[in-house]
Amino acid sequence: MGERWWLAALVLALTAGQVDAAEPWPEKMFNPAPAAGDVVLPMPCGGSMVFRRVAHPADGPLDDVLVEAGDAGAALSPIDGRRIEAVAGGFTDPARPGERYYLLAKYELTEAQRRALLGDCARPTIRTRLPAVEMSWFDAVDLGRRYTEWLMAEAPDALPGRAGMTGFVRLPTEAEWEYAARGGAAVATETFLARHAPMPDGPPSDYAWHQGSRSAGGKLHPVGLLKPDPLGLHDMLGNAAELTQEPFRLNRRGRPHGQAGGLAVRGGDITTPADRLGSADRRELPPFDARTGRPATGRTIGARFAIGLPAVTSQERLGEISAAWERMSEANAMLARIRGEGGGGDPVARLETLAAGLPDEAARAELAGLGREIREVLAESNAARDRALRAVMNAGALSGYRVRGDALRLAAVARAVDEVARPTLEKMRKQAGSGSRAKAMLAEAEAAVAEMEARRAGLARALARSTEAYVEAVVRLARDYPSAVVARQAAPVRAALVARGATDMAELLDVFLHHVADFGGAGAPDGTAWTADLTRTGGAAAAEEAGVAE
Repeated sequence: MGERWWLAALVLALTAGQVDAAEPWPEKMFNPAPAAGDVVLPMPCGGSMVFRRVAHPADGPLDDVLVEAGDAGAALSPIDGRRIEAVAGGFTDPARPGERYYLLAKYELTEAQRRALLGDCARPTIRTRLPAVEMSWFDAVDLGRRYTEWLMAEAPDALPGRAGMTGFVRLPTEAEWEYAARGGAAVATETFLARHAPMPDGPPSDYAWHQGSRSAGGKLHPVGLLKPDPLGLHDMLGNAAELTQEPFRLNRRGRPHGQAGGLAVRGGDITTPADRLGSADRRELPPFDARTGRPATGRTIGARFAIGLPAVTSQERLGEISAAWERMSEANAMLARIRGEGGGGDPVARLETLAAGLPDEAARAELAGLGREIREVLAESNAARDRALRAVMNAGALSGYRVRGDALRLAAVARAVDEVARPTLEKMRKQAGSGSRAKAMLAEAEAAVAEMEARRAGLARALARSTEAYVEAVVRLARDYPSAVVARQAAPVRAALVARGATDMAELLDVFLHHVADFGGAGAPDGTAWTADLTRTGGAAAAEEAGVAE
C-alpha cells in the first residue's frame, strides 16, 4: 500500500511539472474567433479558456433582472412555456457603475480542455476542439472543481473576485444560460423575447449546427466556426446541448414547479431541426441511467462553464445587503399601503373600526384624526401615481405617432425608389447613348437613386429606433400598472386629447392601450404587427402629416 501511495504521489508531481512547463496552446485552439472584451483564463497543460461578460443594470446588492424565460407560443406548456426567472451577476466593475455581471464561457467545453483538466497534456488538435460530450453532470461539476482548484493554486490573480472573496468555476443556472442565449442587455425588449437571438447576417446554419445535411449532417463540429450571438458567445444553440447547474423543474403557469427533477439540458444539439432552434429549448436528463446504474451521459450532451461568486462575501457585504433589504422592505410596505394591498382590506378602515371600539373619547378622536391624515397621504400618493400613469399613456400615444410617421415616410420613399426611380434608371441605362451628355445624365440619375437609397436606409434605422421605444413603452406599462388602474385612467386621458382637438392622438392612444392589453405583461411583443396597426390609424390625414400624401 505504501509503495503504491508513493508511486501515485510521484506521478502527480511529474504531471504538475509537465503542466507548469507545458508550451502554450496556439490561440486558434482555444479562441478561434478573438474579439474585444474576451476574458482569457489559463488552464493546465498550457491551455486557456475564454469567457465573456454577461452584464445587466443594477444599482444595489439586491437588484436583479427579471428574465421572461420560455416560449410565448407555448404559454401553457409545462416544459418550455413562459415563466419568470431572475438573474443577478456577482461581479462589479468600478469603471461601469450601475452594472453587475457574471462570466460565461465563450465556447462549449472542448475535448482538449477536458483532457487538460484531467492531466492529459497531449497537444490539442482540430479534433480535440470538438465539444466534450459523453459527460455526466457529475463529471462536469468535478471538472469545474478541478479547474477552480488549479486556478487558485497556479493563477490566483486570474480569477475575478470581490471583497476578498474569489470567484469559482461552475455550470450556469438555467436563468443565466437563457438570459445570455437571448442576448441579455445587448438587445431590445422585443428582440429579447423573440424565439432566438438575432441572426442578421445569414440563415440559422450560419449561427448554429442543427439537423440537416446543409448544417451539422449528424456530426459535432469544432467550436467557434460559426457566427457569434450579440454577446459574442458561440454555439449557444445547436452543436452540443449544454448541462446547467440546477435540477430540472416543470413550468406551472408562469413559475417553476416545486418538484426538483433530473438535470436541465439547454440549447438543442445537432439533432434539433432548424425551425425548432430557440432560446427556450430545454429538456430533462435523468441523473442516472436505469439500465446501467451509472451516471447518465449523452453523445450530444456537453457543457459550458460560468464563473460565479458567493453572495455574502464579507461582513461588510452582509451589512450592505441588510441595509438594502431594509430599504426595500420600507418601500414595499409603503407601496402596499398606497395600493391598499396586504389581504387585510383598507388599513384606514381597520383603524377607524378599532377607534370606534375604544371607550376613551380622547383616544377615539386622536385615532380618527390619524386616520384622516393617512387618507390624505394615500390620496396624494394615488393622485401622484395616476398623474404618472397618464403621462405614460400620453408618451405611449406620442411614441406611436413617431412610429407611424417613420413607417409612412419609409413606405413612401421605398415606393418612389422601387416603382419610379429604379425603373426609370434601368430604362435610361438601356436607352443611353454614347455621348457625353447622355453619360452625364445617367451619372446624375444614378447619384439621385443612390441618395434615395441612403435616405431609405436612414428612415429604416429611424423606424427601428422608434419601434423599439414604442415596444418598451407597451411592455413597461403592462408590467408596472394593474389593468384596472390603467382602465380607470384611459377615459380621462382620451377625453383630454379629444378636447384639445388631437383626435388622431386619441386614436393612437386606443391602439397603444390595445397593444398593452394584448401583451398583458406575459406574451410576446410584436413590433412589426404593432407598427402595421399604427400605420393604418389616421388614414389620409396621417399620410399628410407625415409629408407623404399622394
